[in-house]
Amino acid sequence: MTGKFRTKCPSCGEVYDLTAVSPCKKCGTALAPLGGMIKLYRMGSPIGIAAGFGIYINGQPFGHIGNKQTVYLSLPFGAHNVHITCGMTRRCNDIIVNLTPETPIGYLKTSIRPGFWTNSIDITPAMPQDVPD
Repeated sequence: MTGKFRTKCPSCGEVYDLTAVSPCKKCGTALAPLGGMIKLYRMGSPIGIAAGFGIYINGQPFGHIGNKQTVYLSLPFGAHNVHITCGMTRRCNDIIVNLTPETPIGYLKTSIRPGFWTNSIDITPAMPQDVPD
C-alpha cells in the first residue's frame, strides 16, 4: 500500500485522501482508517476515455478515480454496495463487498465497456496481485 487512504468524514460528509490520522478540514472531526478497506483499480480505457469515474459507496459519493489509478477506500466492517459512474453513463453493474475482521480488504477492478449506443461501467472482483498500488 502506498500509505494513502480515502475516507469520508462521519460528521460532515467531506471526502479526503489522507496519509495519516488528521482532522477534517471542514468540521475538525478526527479522521482515521476504519476497520476495512476496498482497494479499487481503474483499468486503462480501451477507447481513451480519461474522464474521472465517480465512486458511490452505499449510494453516497466517495470521490473520483482516474484512468489507471488505484484508490484505497477506508470503510467500516459490513456489506457495502459499490457503484461507479462516468459523465457519459450511469449504467453500472453494482457489486456488494462484505468486509469482516477475517477478510478486511476487498479487491475490485473497474473499466468502461463500450457499447454500440451507450457505454456501461463494469466492476469485477480481483485478486490482490491484479490490483497495483
